[in-house]
Amino acid sequence: MKIKYLIFSILFSYYISQNIITSWNYDKVAMYDIQKLNTFLSNEYKITLPITITDGSITINNIVLTGTETNLYDSLINYNNGLLLLTPNKITLDFNFTFSNKNKGYKGTASLELKILTFKLKVENDKKTQKAKFSVKMSTTKENYFIPSITGIEDKDFLNTLQDLLFQGFNDNLILSKVIPADLETKLYNYYTTFYSNKKEFKLVTSDFFGNLGFSMKNNKFTYFCEDPLGEYKTAFCYIEGYPSLDEDNRDKTKVPLKNEKFSHNADSYMIFINKDLVQYIFDYIVNSELKHKSKIYDENVNVKQLDYDFTVASLQKYFDGLDKYESKDIFYCAVYIENITLNQVIFRVQVKNKNKDETYFEMRITSNIAVNIPITKSVRINFCLSKTTTQKVDILTPQVGIKNLDKLKAAIDGSFDFVNNPICINDNYISLRDYFSNIKNIYNENEGIYLEGDQLYQ
Repeated sequence: MKIKYLIFSILFSYYISQNIITSWNYDKVAMYDIQKLNTFLSNEYKITLPITITDGSITINNIVLTGTETNLYDSLINYNNGLLLLTPNKITLDFNFTFSNKNKGYKGTASLELKILTFKLKVENDKKTQKAKFSVKMSTTKENYFIPSITGIEDKDFLNTLQDLLFQGFNDNLILSKVIPADLETKLYNYYTTFYSNKKEFKLVTSDFFGNLGFSMKNNKFTYFCEDPLGEYKTAFCYIEGYPSLDEDNRDKTKVPLKNEKFSHNADSYMIFINKDLVQYIFDYIVNSELKHKSKIYDENVNVKQLDYDFTVASLQKYFDGLDKYESKDIFYCAVYIENITLNQVIFRVQVKNKNKDETYFEMRITSNIAVNIPITKSVRINFCLSKTTTQKVDILTPQVGIKNLDKLKAAIDGSFDFVNNPICINDNYISLRDYFSNIKNIYNENEGIYLEGDQLYQ
């Protein structure tokens, strides 16, 4: 077969639904969020405040926020109600300002170090718009207004008065709310979006059996802030990726993996849940692009293992009625079209044909339950391989042909696969998850989707 490579970009930035969820130790997730906030707050832009503060004698103006210093160690993050409380005095705002005193003749430039007593960040994960919303409030006390020594001025009374005036003026002019510009929430959201945009794409090329189709899934869409849906302060869920479809899917799927006790009460391991909807979307793409329209040939050259039949019409006549008119010694082959795949089932249509003539003996549709083996290699590489089929239903689509012995036919169909010598896997070279795990310890399939468990990349 001529190898074909199709790049199919799954863009998560259009419509989002929580099809990929991570579960990890609450404190470790909080630690990384604090690091992100620390970086964001430490790099906030300068702000010039066009106000004048005066008591009639002392005048303060040209107030500029010049920088932010943070020390967020031991801060509180409550993922259950979306509260990040940075207190006490975790943030220091640095200001420059000019002053003058007409009574004593003092004037010049000075600095103010303003420690924020409480910085309260509230996060709402809007499940309707599927977007995180942020709001910020800050508060402090007069004791947190510190003016370093001013060259040439040792008048402590003046310095105390200057401190009192700054405190009163900042309160009267609502400076802290001005320091939090109207777009700070947007900037914070964009910061998280930019952070996740640096994640590498997840790339996959399917095996030759599945058509050598290429996928490039962008795992860089920030949707929700992490949550603790059980309110136990032990496990945090994070939602960063979504639904790869041009059709809107606004269903809230955050609760889907909660019934998995290991995932929802995860104390140590790093776990990823992949919703069956996402897997199904990939399967549907493979089927509709390749398998439904291009047959897989099954003949005497496919398997090396011993089968219960040979590829003569005489063998077919052991399982089917209505084939007496054909030569028993003629050789047949099967053209197999896969019509649907799920994690638990496959439906395929089979045309049984004469190998040497342009003749189709009959056609049937087979429905089989399947088991998938998910091997792990090189610590972080996985694959999805068919390991067992159990035929449930055989529908003959050609009227003149019938089934002689359904049980024997089902056994023959299931015995046609040679998983040892001819493995059927989604990928030929395994799928690397090295951007997520340093070591994958376990992976398994449940009705709701796939679970991966191991050590987080930076753990």
